[in-house]
Amino acid sequence: MSESARSLFRVFRSTLFGMFCLPTLGYGVYLLFCWFRIHTSDVYYTNYSYVTVALIFIGAGSLSFYATWFGAWRRSFYGLLFVVPVFFGLAAMVAIPDMLPRGLSMVADTNYLLEVQSFFRVWYEEKRRFPANEGEFRDALAKGPAAWQYRVGSVPTSEYRKGGKSLPYEIVVETIATGPRLSNMSQRPGVVYYCVSQDLQEFWVTMTALQKDFSSVSSIKRAGGQPTDEVWLIHAAGKDYPVKNK
Repeated sequence: MSESARSLFRVFRSTLFGMFCLPTLGYGVYLLFCWFRIHTSDVYYTNYSYVTVALIFIGAGSLSFYATWFGAWRRSFYGLLFVVPVFFGLAAMVAIPDMLPRGLSMVADTNYLLEVQSFFRVWYEEKRRFPANEGEFRDALAKGPAAWQYRVGSVPTSEYRKGGKSLPYEIVVETIATGPRLSNMSQRPGVVYYCVSQDLQEFWVTMTALQKDFSSVSSIKRAGGQPTDEVWLIHAAGKDYPVKNK
């Protein structure tokens, strides 16, 4: 094989295996971009170790790139060095979708709504009604009747931040409601809308959430996190529970 043919083959191998370096390097650079935007603009974002994770991925990507170059041009270890970029590249493509910053806030929001769904039922079975105001709403989750106050774990907290400050869940109560709040919602993420009927026998809960890793506005939380997905709605009526009203 001529020297020019060998050079072309090395370029081909460098290009081929270099593609596996892109996921790790790309995600690391993206996280640094997120960190920069978060600290230079007035946006909402998820609590996340942006710089630490970015440096880990950039380091893995750089190692992969070096292994690709060394293996292609030095012909060392009979090509075994190409295992490095392939391994990191495939692992990154599998892991990145589950490691996106907004994933943490999505999990926290989901856990919060599931707490509402679970413990409001217990509240109803003891009180024969649903919470009437914000104080009772929070009490049902944080302390509640003795039937579940010794449960394992604590009430989920918001993972949203702005300007370095934590944004706790904000509760907006609408009484004499006939349905859920689906429009005219706050632009702030983590706002929970609790709509309860006049007789306190039926309720609906929706909330605002981020659909991006950082944004100046939020929107109503959806089941899959995408604009086209169904709205995440928690709904229950006393008649659905095996408890008769007094």
